[in-house]
Amino acid sequence: MSAITLEEARHVHSRLLVFDGHNDTPVERVARGETPFRWLERDTAYDMDVPRMREGGFDGGFFIVGNGAVANVWVTLQRTLAQIDAHPDVFRLVLTSNDVSAAHTAHQISVLVTVEGAGRWLEGSVDTLDLLYRLGLRALGITHGEGGDEAAMLQGSPSQFGPCTASERDTARRDLAGLTDFGRDVLRTSNDLGVVTDLSHINDKAFYEVLELSSLPVTMTHTAAFGVCPHWRCLTDDQIRALADTGGVLGIAFAPMFIDTEAPTIERLVDHVAYVAELVGVDHVGIGSDYDGLGRNTVPVVPDVSRLPELTHALLARGFTEEETGRIWSGNFLRLLRGTIDG
Repeated sequence: MSAITLEEARHVHSRLLVFDGHNDTPVERVARGETPFRWLERDTAYDMDVPRMREGGFDGGFFIVGNGAVANVWVTLQRTLAQIDAHPDVFRLVLTSNDVSAAHTAHQISVLVTVEGAGRWLEGSVDTLDLLYRLGLRALGITHGEGGDEAAMLQGSPSQFGPCTASERDTARRDLAGLTDFGRDVLRTSNDLGVVTDLSHINDKAFYEVLELSSLPVTMTHTAAFGVCPHWRCLTDDQIRALADTGGVLGIAFAPMFIDTEAPTIERLVDHVAYVAELVGVDHVGIGSDYDGLGRNTVPVVPDVSRLPELTHALLARGFTEEETGRIWSGNFLRLLRGTIDG
């Protein structure tokens, strides 16, 4: 453990580029009927807004613009792009990794457009993916847990959720139905376009099939370590190693149920970061908050975006260097982007 004050950690945090692997703010604002988005205003009904992003040193990340029906995706994407266009001094759309760095230099918030639940909104056609790419999509979640034998599904079995045992994970990997033919088509198209493939919510069988088939590094943007907290949404040691072998990155989420069932503290969250770093190296772990995606009655482990410096403090106190903390906050995801969306 390293002796460092929170004030000292805030100074370190201010020097870092903070890039979050996952937030649901656009989807949640559409769900609450905001037209247009009012995220330039402070509103503690949400986990994040621009004033608190500034306070917390948040520089950008993967923003979810849909995880359901295609109509919802179009509405959320339109409202998100409209905000970026209306406030070019505040936001910058991420089309290449250079946009993240340029936004940081210009004090803009970088927005990497992402969609989850492809089995719900692609509706069996990769043409929709191509169109969304031309509009700015740069990351795709294979599933939001959905799965089945319908033609539009990307995985043949739905994903499980909740606490589980190692034996249950072994059974799932063996017995579940993995990628469908359409899922393989979507993966190939994503690779060809240079779209990041996000394996969050995927079932264990399909997880390994994607790793075998993908020609690009992949990510699981909001997860945690099963070895610390045995939950279906957390990655086992074998999965962490397999993901790292692709050059991939996993983001530790702020979801209390992924961190610890009894004491989901920031220190316990750092246990997950340290566990992954010890297992495969610090180059394969990032942060994927899942802000505004945990449900309105669930308080994230880092309660809102203004308090991100507290996580930097905990990382530094644990013994991570400033350089390593910078990799955790953005460097690793930037490397992933250079190997995917930059072509």
